[in-house]
Amino acid sequence: MNLEALEFTRRQGLDLPLANAFYKRVDKRLKARADERVWTAQWQGQTVAALRLRPLPSGEHLVTGVLVDPEWRCRGIARRLLEEARVDFSRRYTYLFCEPQLAPLYTHTGFQQVQKNDMPDPLVGRWQAYQRKTPELIAMCFN
Repeated sequence: MNLEALEFTRRQGLDLPLANAFYKRVDKRLKARADERVWTAQWQGQTVAALRLRPLPSGEHLVTGVLVDPEWRCRGIARRLLEEARVDFSRRYTYLFCEPQLAPLYTHTGFQQVQKNDMPDPLVGRWQAYQRKTPELIAMCFN
């Protein structure tokens, strides 16, 4: 299969059911919300990866729901999806939370690890809540 044939698309509004069908198929816990921008990677009409960009009340954004279909992993698709979505990152501070083993992927696409005192207060509370489930979680910022 030719990975050059992948198509990357920003989805909003009426396009969200396409992204949610992918999330439902691969990880039922994930679902795009109406206020999020969703980027997808498609191959021959099939969604093989997605990420969501959630606006925060403080004006920043949170990258969440980065997911690649298990059959498509380890091919650089998440990196390419992040690179395509960077057009939405560059205008504002954009944060994400990840497990340490994923930090190199995000560093490669322009994110840097940040500490609690570098994040806006509303985001700190969210990060701390996530850390209760996953203590090793790190915060990163694209700016």
